[in-house]
Amino acid sequence: MTEPIDPRHSTNPARDPVLHGAAIFLGEVLGITDAPDYLATDLSPIKRDANASIFTIQLDSSVGPAAFLVYAYVLEQRGGDGRTGKELFDAGLITLQQAAERSAPGPRAVAHAESDTLGLILATTPGTYRALTGDSEAHDTSAATAPDFAAIEEASNRLRGEIAQDLLQSLKNANAQATDWLAAIQAASQSDVDDDELDEMLAFTDDETELALYLLDDESIGNLLRALNLLVASAQQQAARGIERD
Repeated sequence: MTEPIDPRHSTNPARDPVLHGAAIFLGEVLGITDAPDYLATDLSPIKRDANASIFTIQLDSSVGPAAFLVYAYVLEQRGGDGRTGKELFDAGLITLQQAAERSAPGPRAVAHAESDTLGLILATTPGTYRALTGDSEAHDTSAATAPDFAAIEEASNRLRGEIAQDLLQSLKNANAQATDWLAAIQAASQSDVDDDELDEMLAFTDDETELALYLLDDESIGNLLRALNLLVASAQQQAARGIERD
C-alpha cells in the first residue's frame, strides 16, 4: 500500500534499537515489505529522549502522499521528569484517543503495539486517517491532507522551540555550575593563580575524575557540540546576511 518517497539505501544497517523497533513496527502496520534497516534510513527524528522518541516519515500511499509519526517509548526507562516510557506510552494513547473522539486537531492513532521493551504508536494526520479508513467526509484527499501537513510542521516547529528553551536553560545552568567549580578550585588552591596555571596543577578528586572520563568519551557531549556548532554557524550566517541587507 505504501512505499518511501525518494528512498535512501543504506549499506550500514541501523543498530539503534529504538529506531530499528520503530521501523519494524511501521513496516508491519503498513504492509511495507522493505527491510527494517532500509525503512530506518527514512525515519527522521523530531524528538529523542531517554524514554521517548518521535520519528516522522512521508510515504506514497493509495490516497497520495501521506505523513506518518511513529512514537517509540522505552517502557522501563525514566526520563528527566521522572516518568517511565510506559507511563508516557499509556498517556499518549489516551491523548490520541480523546483527540479522535472530540474531533480535535492533531494526529490520529492508526495502530499501537507493546513489546517487552518498547511501546509504539503509529499516527497520521486527520485527513489521511479519514482517507485510509474510507471515511465519507474525505472527498478530496489532496485538499484534506495539505492543511494537516502544515499542522505537523507547526507542531514540529513548536517542539523545536520548546527544546531550544530547555537547552538554553540547561546551558545557563551548566555555565553557572562551571563558574562555581572554577571558584571552588581557586579557593582550594589558596593562591591567586590564573586559569592556565590551574590547568597545570589540578589534581582530580574521585568525582572530578568521573566527570573528566565522561568528557573524554567522544560520544558523551558529541550531540551537544554539534548542536552548538550548528547554532553558532547559523547565527553567524544570519548576522552576515543582515549586514549585507543594511
